[in-house]
Amino acid sequence: MLVDEIMYCISINHKNSDLKIRKQFAFSEDTQKALLNCLVTSGCINECLIVCTCNRMELYFVGNENAVSFAKNTLAEYSGFEVSRLSKQIFLFYDDKAISHLYNVVSGIDSMVIGEDEILGQIKRAYTFAQRCKTTGYELNTVFQAAIACAKRIKTETVLSKTSVSMATLAANEVARLGENVSVMVIGATGKIGTSLVKNLVSHKNISIITTLRNHNNDLTYRNDVSAVEYNDRYKYIDKVDCLISATSSPHYTITYYDLQKCLKENKNRLFIDLAVPPDIDKEIEKISGIRLVDVDYFKTLAKENNSLKLSSIDEAKKIIEEEIEALKKDMLFHSFLPYIDAVKMKLKEKSFEELLYKLREELSAEEFEKILNVYKTFGGVE
Repeated sequence: MLVDEIMYCISINHKNSDLKIRKQFAFSEDTQKALLNCLVTSGCINECLIVCTCNRMELYFVGNENAVSFAKNTLAEYSGFEVSRLSKQIFLFYDDKAISHLYNVVSGIDSMVIGEDEILGQIKRAYTFAQRCKTTGYELNTVFQAAIACAKRIKTETVLSKTSVSMATLAANEVARLGENVSVMVIGATGKIGTSLVKNLVSHKNISIITTLRNHNNDLTYRNDVSAVEYNDRYKYIDKVDCLISATSSPHYTITYYDLQKCLKENKNRLFIDLAVPPDIDKEIEKISGIRLVDVDYFKTLAKENNSLKLSSIDEAKKIIEEEIEALKKDMLFHSFLPYIDAVKMKLKEKSFEELLYKLREELSAEEFEKILNVYKTFGGVE
């Protein structure tokens, strides 16, 4: 690039951190906004964007040589995670590698469930949020718009996402395997993951669904046999269900050991699925007889089978990514050169064409020089 500042990415994800660590970086929107504003007023970072999902927290930023140190210190401050430990925990990508990492993430190649659809929407929302916070500029705008367009192309031209299995799908399949007639309660049905979860659950005929709503003005129009109860009344109905799934963005537990052990009367096996980060369900409930609790990390194992089916499409997707990144780099190089065009044109009038050719021959490799000569020949109409 023709600029001193470059793009970086600090990543904490399912590959390098367990759920206990990731939940410390599951920042609320208010915290994300404060963090982004802190970074862009630092003097060493001009642009920044944060992605927070169940499986990753990634900070993309453009800055100078002091940017990485300041970003790590800021993440440590906002998460309460010791900066010395953070340095050992993170993946750090910079320049072309940061761009390549983003393309792999948004296309679903880097996901726990390869090819899953949810990450594209999550990246879009993160980008839109950063725009609203006014913390993006030319470079992040250009890179993220191009990465999103590339992910759409991969979805169209490969089968990577054609049989996509998201976390919501895996959870629904786990519930369906419980038996002939399964009753499930979903907490957080109107949220991002919850909406997808309920749609997956209703595709199974052996599942009846109870959702919790904080007010009955919310409308769930998936199927007639999806019933809704007030969130505050949830413990009144839990004793009758075979499974409970919680997928909210609440900073507090939606299910606690203290309240749950008081309401359970019927002695039977029950499955509790926690799809939230930070967790929605108090881990202490595992002390109650018959209860099995699984969280997002559990689905890593289930995802492996799905991922093996997608491996043949990854190479095809990576070729598309290489093409798209090459086009992106050309666009960004051309943009950075625009301020110099008039000055170069004036200088060329003072120099001979032969001088330029000799200079190019001196500076370029044989392969690069051949491409330049071919362009000149085509431009001159002699080939």
